Parts: sequence; C-alpha cells; structure tokens
Amino acid sequence: MGPRSLLRRWAQLRARRAGRRADAVAEHGMCRQWLLLIGCCDRSALAAPRPAALSPLYPPEDVFWADPFVWSRDERFFVFELSYVGGRGRISVLELDTQLRPAGPALPVLQEPHHLSYPFLFEHAGELYMLPEMQQAGRVDLYRCIEFPGRWERVKTLIDGQRIADATLIEHGGRWWMFCAAKRRGRRINETLLAFHAPSPLSERWTPHPGNPLVEDFSRARPAGRILVDDAGRLLRPAQDCVRRYGHGLCLNEILTLSPDGYAERPVWRMSGEEGGGWRAMHHIDWHRGVLVMDAQRLLPRGPSR
Repeated sequence: MGPRSLLRRWAQLRARRAGRRADAVAEHGMCRQWLLLIGCCDRSALAAPRPAALSPLYPPEDVFWADPFVWSRDERFFVFELSYVGGRGRISVLELDTQLRPAGPALPVLQEPHHLSYPFLFEHAGELYMLPEMQQAGRVDLYRCIEFPGRWERVKTLIDGQRIADATLIEHGGRWWMFCAAKRRGRRINETLLAFHAPSPLSERWTPHPGNPLVEDFSRARPAGRILVDDAGRLLRPAQDCVRRYGHGLCLNEILTLSPDGYAERPVWRMSGEEGGGWRAMHHIDWHRGVLVMDAQRLLPRGPSR
C-alpha cells in the first residue's frame, strides 16, 4: 500500500470514528431495521439507478429484510432475502404480485445452526443454485433448488477454512469468478475485495487471483449484489460504501479488466442512503428481467418488546 492509499485509509478511519459518535447521538432510544425497495427498471438505466423512485416493502417491526436477490418462475417474481429473526439470519422468500407487492408473508427456505445471509442465486446447466454467506461457519457452501422456491439441498463446500463474506459469481472469459470480502493483511472485511476463479461454478478448487486484494478501500470494496450487465455490455460491480458506517451507501464500479493475471475497475455511480430516499443506510442491489430490488435501513423507536 503506497503513501496515497495510506492517507486515504487514515482519512476514512477518521470519518468512521466521527460517524460512530454522531450515530450514537442520533440513535439514542432507537433501533435499526432493514427493509426492501423495489420497482421496474430498464437495463439501460442500470448504470444510474434511482432508489428514491422505488417502493418500500416493510417487514414486521421485530424482523428485518436485507440482501435481496430477485428471481422469476412462470412469470411470477420472488425475492430471496436475509430475514433476521431472534438474533440469527435465515434465508426467506417473498412472492410478489403483479404490482410487485407481497403476495403473502415471507417464508423461510433455508436455516442452519449458524447465521445465513446474502443468498446469491445463479443458474448452471439448467439447475438453480444458491450461494449464501455463512462466514460464521468458515466456509462457502453451495445449495441446489430441488423444488422452487422453498426446497433446497446442500451440494458441496466450494471453499473451506476461510471466513468469506458476500460471495458473488460471474462467468467471464471462459471461467467462473468469485468476488468476495474477507479480512486480509490486517485489513478489515469492509475494505477488502478478493477474487478467485475456476473452470466451473461447481468446482472445489478455486484459484486466488494473484492481485488479491484487488481493492483496499472502505468506499468501494465489499460486494453489494450481483454484477450487473447494462445495455452497453458493461460489467457493473456493486459495492458498499462503508466509510461512515457499514452499508452507509452504494456504488457501481465498471470492470475494465478481468483475467487470471489482471484486474481493473473504475467507479461510475455512487449514492448514500440519505441521498437515495432519506434512509439511514443502503447496501445492496439486484436486477432480474426488468425488476430492480435494493435494501435500505431506517430507525424505529425502541419499544418495550425490543
């Protein structure tokens, strides 16, 4: 890390400390709740999304919904998300009606003894798979859907012995790439981006990119959803802006180079939760067949039951 990077990191750490002090005052007597934002979006608008134009979907007050991934089946849309209940995350699914409103309650589809989040979805060879985050377990496990949307089975462990967060896959250049966050070289998980590659998403041997960590920056390192492809064919990698706090905002980074020996990206869009609709935080985005989904965080009064 050169002098300029060290100066940036020092400035970001100072901003985080100042943010924590301000948050302690603003959040007195309040609690945080993550919720969903959803709406229609053309592929041509993916490089400059408008969170304030999306409709909020509010969970029950004792639950939060975050890390949403949208999928469709038989012209019906579903959102898979982290549902945080009773101090532990599980994966739930929310079916949507034709107006993109909940058609019923969020139903649990995957629970483990450890915390689960970030239910990354992808198709391969006609099968639907999920790669949920389970960094508490110290591995990356792959699940296959055996009955959509509610039945999933564990297939295998892709990476073991590493506390990896937010594993995000994309096929590019004849290989499968896994972007993720993890602590490295004294750096915190929210400021570090790693990449691994393999010939298949089902591989149990993932080669680390020689440039790891590819990004060391609180403002644009940690993954924040599926890598988007706009109408110009650009690869847009969502990342969290964690300078002020975890999940304070979002950015999109255009991937310019992605190969086994090279990586480069450039920021193309950035927005804080406040700018995106007056939210306390905003840290995830996904798009599927014209439907855009994000998450946001609000503050609620702390009641007797909390």
